Amino acid sequence: MSERLFIRLGKTSEHPCAWLVWSEQEQEIIASGELPDAHSLTSLTERVGNRPVDVLVPAASMTLTELALPEKGQRQALKALPFMLEESLASDVDSMHFVVGPRDGENINVIAVAHEQMQQWLEWLSEAGLKAKRIVPDCLALPLGQCRWAMMSVGDEYLLRTGEGAGLSLPKPWAEFAIPQLINHAKQDDADANINVANYSSDIVLEGVNLEAKPLELPMMVLAKGILQAPVNLLQGIYKPKREYSKHLLLWKNAAIITAVVIVMALVNKGLAIYQLDTQTAELRQQSEAIFKSVNPGVNRIVNIRSQMDSQLRSLQGQGGGAAFFEMLQGLEPAFTQVPKLKPNSLRFEANRNELRMQVTAETYAQIDTFKEIVAKDFQLDGGAMNSNEDSVISTLTLRSK
Repeated sequence: MSERLFIRLGKTSEHPCAWLVWSEQEQEIIASGELPDAHSLTSLTERVGNRPVDVLVPAASMTLTELALPEKGQRQALKALPFMLEESLASDVDSMHFVVGPRDGENINVIAVAHEQMQQWLEWLSEAGLKAKRIVPDCLALPLGQCRWAMMSVGDEYLLRTGEGAGLSLPKPWAEFAIPQLINHAKQDDADANINVANYSSDIVLEGVNLEAKPLELPMMVLAKGILQAPVNLLQGIYKPKREYSKHLLLWKNAAIITAVVIVMALVNKGLAIYQLDTQTAELRQQSEAIFKSVNPGVNRIVNIRSQMDSQLRSLQGQGGGAAFFEMLQGLEPAFTQVPKLKPNSLRFEANRNELRMQVTAETYAQIDTFKEIVAKDFQLDGGAMNSNEDSVISTLTLRSK
């Protein structure tokens, strides 16, 4: 069947759910709409029929990050991913579902989402009699359209895709502060490189990038076209759908018997694998140490691999702490509004200490003092020395949440 049902879920059951039925053959929308909450998904049951169901979920409900991981020994290294990300995530890694995305040179994209959140989404669909073929973070369904980035306005947020397997969801009040920092970070490796952005909305204005206007369509239409080429599907591992065999295949008894034998043999092999688990665990630790040394050739001695990994991970960009970073930026908005002549030169967020270091420029000392008085109401503030030149004053501020 050429028709497909696309659904965009919210983070909680109270959030609205958008849906759209698309005909691939006719290249047109059959029907679309928005449901008030997840409990209303049952109204789509009759629309499903035999149509495949593709589901989008909010990127704000998960962590999309990137790790430096060499291709050599990748299979063993992937087993150590939870340990490598343990200190960068707010939740216990045992409660998280990890999905590996596409590789870009020595870097590999990783998505971490709580098992509880995954189970909630699947429960809503199950209660409505819907079975998802794939579940994709909404920002990764934005078509890049031969651009480096892609961006679209959806309600009170922006969806931003910053690579084949990277992206995020930004509340619109945060975009003014966050996007310039993302652009500066992207240009660090190659200051002369231009960032072209596929623009799917009419209200997006960005400086420092080349906006390439794309046809203005319903947001769900844009995401529906992109989800089929999305690089990841969250339905992996324990969430991978079981195969459904045709009734006609059940008539082939011999094939069924052979399948049963194969399953029994697989169970036996599994039992042997469990028996060897202690040995394999020790080998995995040795392999992890070897991989760690290959990634960090300057390290000759490993005392506590987890602690040393944490130290190295803190130097990586784009890992964890994203929500805390944007919350701090939002808290700074009143101060920047009241002191418009004061501008940030650079921002650096230390996730492990929940600390934001900021260099600012103002026209006078008084403007910096006023800014510090406003900020001190909501943050612990350490002010550095203030230096002045002919027409400006520069200072470094360190902020921590109270």
